Amino acid sequence: MDQNLIFNQFEMGRKFLMMGAEHITEENADIIPEGFPNNLRWQLGHILVSVEYLVFMKAGEEMNLPEGYVEMFSRGTSPKDWTTEPPKVDVLKAQLTDQMGRVREKFDGRLDEKLPEVFQAGPVEFHTIGEMLLFVLFHESEHIGCIKGLKAGIKSHVNA
Repeated sequence: MDQNLIFNQFEMGRKFLMMGAEHITEENADIIPEGFPNNLRWQLGHILVSVEYLVFMKAGEEMNLPEGYVEMFSRGTSPKDWTTEPPKVDVLKAQLTDQMGRVREKFDGRLDEKLPEVFQAGPVEFHTIGEMLLFVLFHESEHIGCIKGLKAGIKSHVNA
């Protein structure tokens, strides 16, 4: 597996995410347009939590997340159910940027390493750290699309 190609692709995707996150502010981060299940703040937090879970934890490493993040941003959660103050947008952006470097640093030379346990996502099984990182690329791209949709929904909501 060409690890530099995979790391570069992950970093490119994350840079596109960060470009799309430039205009996410405290003012627009919590708007949930009609037809959407969550908001921009949730999307950023979900991406952060997902990489910690799918890459770090599934590889047998410690997740590096503040208390409460898993409960706020995991799959199946909703900002409508939050009972604590969520992190600021700038904090999430900084954590996402930091995570990008941590992935390469922690897993350099380890992408062919077997996971402690096979991970099943629907009909697909993942056996190595590299496979999980490739899955994260796919997952993050889906959420970049969600962010674009939310931003369009927010724009029409504000202009209504």
